[in-house]
Amino acid sequence: MLPERQGPLANPIVLMYHRVCADREAPASEFVVRASTFRAQLAWLVENGFWTPRLSEVLASWGRAPRRPGRPVLLTFDDGYADNLEHAVPALRELGLSAAMFPVLDPALRTNAWDEAPALRGAPLLGPRELRAVEEAGVELGSHGLRHRRLTGCGDAELRAELVRSREVLAGIAARPLAVLAYPYGDVDARVKRAAREAGYEAALAVNSGPMELREDRWEIRRQRVIDRAGDAYLTVLLSGTEKLYQWSKWRVRTALAS
Repeated sequence: MLPERQGPLANPIVLMYHRVCADREAPASEFVVRASTFRAQLAWLVENGFWTPRLSEVLASWGRAPRRPGRPVLLTFDDGYADNLEHAVPALRELGLSAAMFPVLDPALRTNAWDEAPALRGAPLLGPRELRAVEEAGVELGSHGLRHRRLTGCGDAELRAELVRSREVLAGIAARPLAVLAYPYGDVDARVKRAAREAGYEAALAVNSGPMELREDRWEIRRQRVIDRAGDAYLTVLLSGTEKLYQWSKWRVRTALAS
């Protein structure tokens, strides 16, 4: 068991999922976790003293988890896949865990039309009614942009439209929409962060970029992708902060070389 920590000094690790598929149809991909693996991962978290604060709570506390025994971890889901409602949400409810989902919000997009990866291309997305069911089940909803564009490649007008229109669509779906953006592809630079702030977002999630401490930069919150493994060794490394430190070190080298 990992050592216990208590908030408010606890700095949550933020995990990122995409698809959670039925075992019989899950393709091998870094973006797909089988339903049985996902349940085993959640059970491991509970057995090892982890708990899941709501993202809104952590942001309201300036990046720190509320005080309670155990170690906090934030669970996030990108794109808004239909299989999340079928497989991930019931497992979360069964174990009493919280999460946040960041769907692509163009109403005309009903499947993944932006990825070339076979495991994601054409995968069904949640519609407004299903997203409301996700929220009613206790999952918070934020934005993943309107059409999953690489935001650093957008012109200023298109960038603003991606950010502002997606918030407007989300407001028409969610009862309590999160003013939080998950950058598509984790693609972010200083201009995109500034545009996110100007569009009214209170925080934004990256992938393997951003500082170690969540509170150091609310518009580039570091996340770690979870793969289809549930062994003790893998989850211990993932949740110990070792992988986070390794990825942060690589990011620091890249940013230093680019400056």
